[in-house]
Amino acid sequence: MQYKQAYFDALRDFAAKDPAVMADLAGGRCIEDGRAIIIDYLGQHCTVTHPEGEVTVRDWPPLPHEELIIILQYLAGASGLPCREQWLSFLELPGGPHHFAPFQQEAIFPLAKALGDDSEKFLQAAETLGATKTDLGHVGAIIPAFPRLPLAFMIWLGDDEFPAKANILFDASSPTYLPTASLYMLGIAVSKRLLAAAGC
Repeated sequence: MQYKQAYFDALRDFAAKDPAVMADLAGGRCIEDGRAIIIDYLGQHCTVTHPEGEVTVRDWPPLPHEELIIILQYLAGASGLPCREQWLSFLELPGGPHHFAPFQQEAIFPLAKALGDDSEKFLQAAETLGATKTDLGHVGAIIPAFPRLPLAFMIWLGDDEFPAKANILFDASSPTYLPTASLYMLGIAVSKRLLAAAGC
Protein backbone atom coordinates (compact mmCIF):
# COMPACT_ATOMS: atom_id res chain seq x y z
CA MET A 1 0.00 0.00 0.00
CA GLN A 2 2.87 2.38 0.77
CA TYR A 3 4.40 1.96 -2.69
CA LYS A 4 0.96 2.22 -4.30
CA GLN A 5 0.26 5.57 -2.67
CA ALA A 6 3.76 6.83 -3.47
CA TYR A 7 3.25 5.85 -7.11
CA PHE A 8 -0.07 7.67 -7.38
CA ASP A 9 1.41 10.76 -5.71
CA ALA A 10 4.36 10.74 -8.11
CA LEU A 11 2.07 10.24 -11.11
CA ARG A 12 -0.18 13.10 -10.01
CA ASP A 13 2.75 15.49 -9.68
CA PHE A 14 4.21 14.38 -13.01
CA ALA A 15 0.92 14.71 -14.90
CA ALA A 16 0.33 18.22 -13.54
CA LYS A 17 3.57 19.66 -14.91
CA ASP A 18 4.60 20.91 -18.35
CA PRO A 19 6.52 18.11 -20.08
CA ALA A 20 8.82 20.53 -21.92
CA VAL A 21 9.82 22.21 -18.66
CA MET A 22 10.36 18.88 -16.92
CA ALA A 23 12.48 17.56 -19.77
CA ASP A 24 14.62 20.68 -19.81
CA LEU A 25 15.25 20.69 -16.06
CA ALA A 26 15.87 16.94 -15.90
CA GLY A 27 18.28 16.76 -18.85
CA GLY A 28 15.89 14.95 -21.18
CA ARG A 29 13.95 15.90 -24.29
CA CYS A 30 10.36 15.97 -25.43
CA ILE A 31 9.07 13.96 -28.38
CA GLU A 32 5.71 13.54 -30.08
CA ASP A 33 4.72 17.17 -29.49
CA GLY A 34 5.17 16.85 -25.75
CA ARG A 35 3.29 13.59 -25.38
CA ALA A 36 6.43 11.82 -24.18
CA ILE A 37 9.81 12.51 -22.58
CA ILE A 38 13.06 10.71 -23.33
CA ILE A 39 15.40 10.55 -20.37
CA ASP A 40 18.53 8.47 -19.82
CA TYR A 41 18.28 6.02 -16.93
CA LEU A 42 21.36 3.97 -16.04
CA GLY A 43 22.77 4.40 -19.52
CA GLN A 44 19.53 3.40 -21.27
CA HIS A 45 16.97 5.49 -23.13
CA CYS A 46 13.82 5.67 -21.03
CA THR A 47 10.52 6.83 -22.53
CA VAL A 48 7.85 8.33 -20.27
CA THR A 49 4.47 9.22 -21.77
CA HIS A 50 2.73 12.39 -20.62
CA PRO A 51 0.38 12.70 -18.82
CA GLU A 52 -0.12 8.92 -18.41
CA GLY A 53 3.33 8.35 -16.92
CA GLU A 54 3.89 5.02 -18.64
CA VAL A 55 7.58 4.17 -18.43
CA THR A 56 9.49 1.88 -20.77
CA VAL A 57 13.21 1.21 -21.09
CA ARG A 58 14.37 -0.23 -24.39
CA ASP A 59 15.45 -3.87 -24.17
CA TRP A 60 14.51 -4.09 -20.48
CA PRO A 61 11.55 -5.91 -18.91
CA PRO A 62 8.94 -3.78 -17.10
CA LEU A 63 10.47 -1.81 -14.26
CA PRO A 64 9.61 -2.57 -10.61
CA HIS A 65 7.36 -0.11 -8.81
CA GLU A 66 10.24 1.47 -6.90
CA GLU A 67 11.98 2.51 -10.10
CA LEU A 68 8.77 3.77 -11.70
CA ILE A 69 8.25 6.02 -8.69
CA ILE A 70 11.83 7.28 -8.77
CA ILE A 71 11.70 8.15 -12.49
CA LEU A 72 8.40 10.04 -12.17
CA GLN A 73 9.65 11.86 -9.08
CA TYR A 74 12.91 12.79 -10.76
CA LEU A 75 11.11 14.32 -13.73
CA ALA A 76 8.53 16.14 -11.62
CA GLY A 77 11.04 17.44 -9.09
CA ALA A 78 14.18 18.16 -11.11
CA SER A 79 15.76 21.49 -10.20
CA GLY A 80 17.95 21.85 -13.28
CA LEU A 81 21.00 22.57 -11.13
CA PRO A 82 24.32 21.22 -12.42
CA CYS A 83 26.24 18.56 -10.54
CA ARG A 84 28.52 20.08 -7.89
CA GLU A 85 31.10 17.28 -8.09
CA GLN A 86 31.10 17.18 -4.31
CA TRP A 87 30.20 13.79 -2.89
CA LEU A 88 28.02 13.09 0.14
CA SER A 89 27.53 9.82 1.96
CA PHE A 90 23.98 8.75 2.74
CA LEU A 91 24.65 9.85 6.33
CA GLU A 92 25.15 13.43 5.10
CA LEU A 93 21.83 13.64 3.25
CA PRO A 94 18.92 15.40 5.01
CA GLY A 95 17.51 12.84 7.43
CA GLY A 96 20.05 10.28 6.27
CA PRO A 97 21.18 9.13 9.72
CA HIS A 98 17.67 7.83 10.45
CA HIS A 99 17.83 5.34 7.58
CA PHE A 100 21.56 4.66 7.26
CA ALA A 101 21.55 1.23 8.90
CA PRO A 102 18.94 -0.27 6.53
CA PHE A 103 20.61 1.47 3.59
CA GLN A 104 23.84 -0.30 4.48
CA GLN A 105 22.06 -3.63 4.77
CA GLU A 106 20.19 -3.35 1.48
CA ALA A 107 22.58 -1.41 -0.76
CA ILE A 108 26.15 -1.31 0.55
CA PHE A 109 26.93 -4.57 2.35
CA PRO A 110 25.76 -6.77 -0.57
CA LEU A 111 28.21 -4.95 -2.87
CA ALA A 112 31.16 -5.58 -0.56
CA LYS A 113 30.19 -9.21 -0.08
CA ALA A 114 29.65 -10.01 -3.76
CA LEU A 115 32.27 -7.85 -5.48
CA GLY A 116 34.79 -6.98 -2.78
CA ASP A 117 37.40 -9.34 -4.19
CA ASP A 118 36.82 -8.82 -7.92
CA SER A 119 37.48 -5.29 -9.13
CA GLU A 120 37.33 -6.29 -12.79
CA LYS A 121 33.86 -7.79 -12.45
CA PHE A 122 32.73 -4.67 -10.56
CA LEU A 123 33.96 -2.33 -13.30
CA GLN A 124 32.56 -4.45 -16.13
CA ALA A 125 29.14 -4.54 -14.47
CA ALA A 126 29.23 -0.78 -13.85
CA GLU A 127 30.06 -0.12 -17.50
CA THR A 128 26.83 -1.83 -18.56
CA LEU A 129 25.03 0.89 -16.57
CA GLY A 130 26.88 3.68 -18.37
CA ALA A 131 29.54 4.20 -15.70
CA THR A 132 32.89 5.90 -15.93
CA LYS A 133 35.83 4.89 -13.76
CA THR A 134 36.87 7.12 -10.87
CA ASP A 135 39.74 7.10 -8.39
CA LEU A 136 37.41 6.92 -5.38
CA GLY A 137 38.12 3.88 -3.20
CA HIS A 138 40.44 1.11 -4.36
CA VAL A 139 38.17 0.85 -7.38
CA GLY A 140 35.27 3.15 -8.15
CA ALA A 141 32.73 4.01 -10.80
CA ILE A 142 30.38 6.95 -11.31
CA ILE A 143 27.04 5.62 -12.52
CA PRO A 144 24.69 8.13 -14.19
CA ALA A 145 21.38 7.14 -12.64
CA PHE A 146 19.93 10.16 -14.47
CA PRO A 147 21.57 12.88 -16.59
CA ARG A 148 21.87 15.21 -13.60
CA LEU A 149 21.93 12.69 -10.77
CA PRO A 150 25.05 10.50 -10.70
CA LEU A 151 25.94 8.02 -7.97
CA ALA A 152 29.49 7.05 -7.08
CA PHE A 153 30.04 3.39 -6.22
CA MET A 154 33.31 2.31 -4.70
CA ILE A 155 34.94 -0.76 -3.23
CA TRP A 156 37.94 -1.22 -0.96
CA LEU A 157 39.28 -4.67 -1.69
CA GLY A 158 39.60 -7.10 1.19
CA ASP A 159 42.76 -8.92 2.28
CA ASP A 160 43.89 -11.29 5.02
CA GLU A 161 43.59 -8.57 7.66
CA PHE A 162 40.60 -6.50 6.63
CA PRO A 163 37.30 -7.44 4.98
CA ALA A 164 36.19 -5.73 1.80
CA LYS A 165 34.18 -2.53 2.16
CA ALA A 166 31.90 -0.60 -0.18
CA ASN A 167 30.11 2.72 -0.23
CA ILE A 168 27.67 4.72 -2.34
CA LEU A 169 27.99 8.49 -2.56
CA PHE A 170 25.56 11.12 -3.85
CA ASP A 171 26.37 14.38 -5.60
CA ALA A 172 25.71 17.40 -3.36
CA SER A 173 22.98 18.56 -5.75
CA SER A 174 21.02 15.29 -5.37
CA PRO A 175 18.58 16.58 -2.72
CA THR A 176 17.39 19.22 -5.21
CA TYR A 177 16.23 16.40 -7.50
CA LEU A 178 14.87 13.75 -5.14
CA PRO A 179 13.96 13.63 -1.43
CA THR A 180 16.13 11.45 0.78
CA ALA A 181 13.52 8.66 0.89
CA SER A 182 13.72 8.41 -2.90
CA LEU A 183 17.52 8.61 -2.93
CA TYR A 184 17.37 5.69 -0.51
CA MET A 185 15.29 3.70 -3.01
CA LEU A 186 17.51 4.80 -5.88
CA GLY A 187 20.71 3.67 -4.17
CA ILE A 188 19.21 0.26 -3.49
CA ALA A 189 17.79 -0.06 -7.02
CA VAL A 190 21.11 0.78 -8.68
CA SER A 191 23.00 -1.51 -6.31
CA LYS A 192 20.68 -4.39 -7.25
CA ARG A 193 21.11 -3.68 -10.96
CA LEU A 194 24.88 -3.54 -10.55
CA LEU A 195 24.89 -6.91 -8.79
CA ALA A 196 22.58 -8.39 -11.43
CA ALA A 197 24.87 -7.12 -14.20
CA ALA A 198 27.77 -8.83 -12.43
CA GLY A 199 25.83 -12.08 -12.31
CA CYS A 200 25.54 -12.02 -8.52
